[in-house]
Amino acid sequence: MDKKALRAEYKSRRKAIPTSGKQKLDSLIRKRITETPEFRKAKTVLLYAPVQGEIDLLPLAQVCRELGKEVGFPISMSDGTLQFRSPESGESLITGTYGIPEPPKTAKESTLDEHTLCIVPALTFDRNGNRLGYGKGYYDRFLQHFTGMTMGAVYQKLIADELPAEPHDRPVDMLVHEGGVLSCRREDRSLHAYADRMKARLRRTLYERLTPLRKLIRRQLRPNERAKAEAAETLGARIAAPLLVLSTFLLLLLSRLIEGAITQRGSAYAAVVLLQIFIFILPAILYIKLQGEAFQKRIRIRVIRLPQLWFCLCTLVVMITSSLLISILTGGINSLSGNFTLYQTFVARINGSVWETLYIVLAYALLPAICEELIYRSILCAEYEAFGTAVSVFVSALFFSMLHFSFPLFLNYLVLGILLAVAMYTTRSALAPLLLHLCYNLFCLFGQPYLSAFYVNAGSREIFLFCLITLLLLFSAFAAGEARKIYHLYARANLSSDYTVSVRLSDYPKRLFAALKTPAIIPVLLLWLIMAIADLFVS
Repeated sequence: MDKKALRAEYKSRRKAIPTSGKQKLDSLIRKRITETPEFRKAKTVLLYAPVQGEIDLLPLAQVCRELGKEVGFPISMSDGTLQFRSPESGESLITGTYGIPEPPKTAKESTLDEHTLCIVPALTFDRNGNRLGYGKGYYDRFLQHFTGMTMGAVYQKLIADELPAEPHDRPVDMLVHEGGVLSCRREDRSLHAYADRMKARLRRTLYERLTPLRKLIRRQLRPNERAKAEAAETLGARIAAPLLVLSTFLLLLLSRLIEGAITQRGSAYAAVVLLQIFIFILPAILYIKLQGEAFQKRIRIRVIRLPQLWFCLCTLVVMITSSLLISILTGGINSLSGNFTLYQTFVARINGSVWETLYIVLAYALLPAICEELIYRSILCAEYEAFGTAVSVFVSALFFSMLHFSFPLFLNYLVLGILLAVAMYTTRSALAPLLLHLCYNLFCLFGQPYLSAFYVNAGSREIFLFCLITLLLLFSAFAAGEARKIYHLYARANLSSDYTVSVRLSDYPKRLFAALKTPAIIPVLLLWLIMAIADLFVS
């Protein structure tokens, strides 16, 4: 058969694959790709947007970004060549030539070198790696000068025994299908390429052979050596993180001493904004810079995906209802009244004017959310992950509750801190707890006063509590269900969870004690006790 007839044949065979079965096959192929050594060692991965029933490889883009790899997509140029560009995370592809989604031409050019892996689109491949394309020749011209690795993704039952090939055609180096990986490298290539393959094969063989030995040696390490290794991994959490918390506590204490003098000389809102920048933003930026470039990738400044918004809304309702219940049970219904106070120092007074309201939203809602989430979720959770995710959630929430220097509010903020940290890990984005924190602050500023009126109209504390408990249980169930769906999507896309540490449930108390057993935390505890006790006497 000639190529035209072959294209019609394989288009028909690919179209006959049912949608439900295709999704499962696509997921298996993506998983196979991420398991190949070529994918793991690649610094840049060139993908393509699926059209006409092609295998959907787009979820690999997020996997690559999670692993710190550059992701490129092709643009078909008018002169018949391909140009690869790497859009930023969250930047959408746009419809380009032949109706194929392409990155915007303003995106940066992709890196094309020997560390680049190009996944080549095709209708099908044969067992020698020859491809049957769509007849335009874009990839044929591109691959003639490409020096990196090439890979073809194909359904197993569509692999041909042999396809017609021209002398200038370059076969792909390997094929990945749902059943495994097929090497297509020809033995008549240059001696240099052959030597590279032998070295790579030798490295893989040595790695496979030595892995059990390495695990055995690791298990047989003397206790003091294991302790030294663990101490090196958790150095930031043991020393640097408590010192960062201590600096914010000291600066907040200093702000109480000078707050009156500053507000008398100018706008109270400008003073609150400037103080928060000096207390939180500047120390956080300095801390991230000192920790290095690798740490910056761990603080999860990523966009929230659209399917995660319902989870965030459910979590917000859980935050509000649990906070109200704790406040009522510990301080009575009168705890819901009064002005919103920031860090027991800065009082928000709402007079109803538009500009006044905007200033209050900025100074008492948006900026505190940014400041506190940057330090108490992004930075602290990243530092304490070495002890286990549950430890990082609890310790970051513990410091967050201590920040407010109040015994009566301690439990309330501890629960809020745990919920915010869980939201960050579920969405894998620090912007999720920031958004939740902002909405919670807005509720405290403008919504909570109406609850007292609702309580009065209800005429019964029992009815009011019943409504709160019902909402709490209902939206907790909703949030848990949405979290399960989100993690299911992560599993289907084979997203990396390398930030997690395998910890047995019985080991968590010991790890929590190890996280808090450091001299650097003593001044933090002493300062918090002094400020909290002083707050009791003042109130």
